[in-house]
Amino acid sequence: MPLYTTICTHCGRKDSIYRLIVERDVNIPDCLYDGQPMRRAVEAPAVHADLPGYQSPVDGRWIEGKRARIEDLKRNNCRPWEGMESERKEAVKRAEEADRVLDQKSEAAVHETFNNMSAEKQRVLATAFD
Repeated sequence: MPLYTTICTHCGRKDSIYRLIVERDVNIPDCLYDGQPMRRAVEAPAVHADLPGYQSPVDGRWIEGKRARIEDLKRNNCRPWEGMESERKEAVKRAEEADRVLDQKSEAAVHETFNNMSAEKQRVLATAFD
């Protein structure tokens, strides 16, 4: 919802109101200081600047603006900072995934080693774990 500035017709004080565009001039409140009518001021719209340029800490490329930042994060398999709690959750998630991958590789290595053994050694090992 847009934010509009209102000006008191008597004392000149400014205030801000939120309104739908179609209701921007409907029921404008009176001045809080002297109770006189207020009118909507015509002002230039606020424009948010894009992100300032910086050098990527990962690959050294120059990054100019939000779109380039998103592309840089994606290109370098990174993600934006979302706060310490989120970082902790992400660290746990990545550690669990690394453990899962390590378990799969270890299990595959054990099976491969067992299958490459002679039949006699396989029998000895099989009976030792029964």
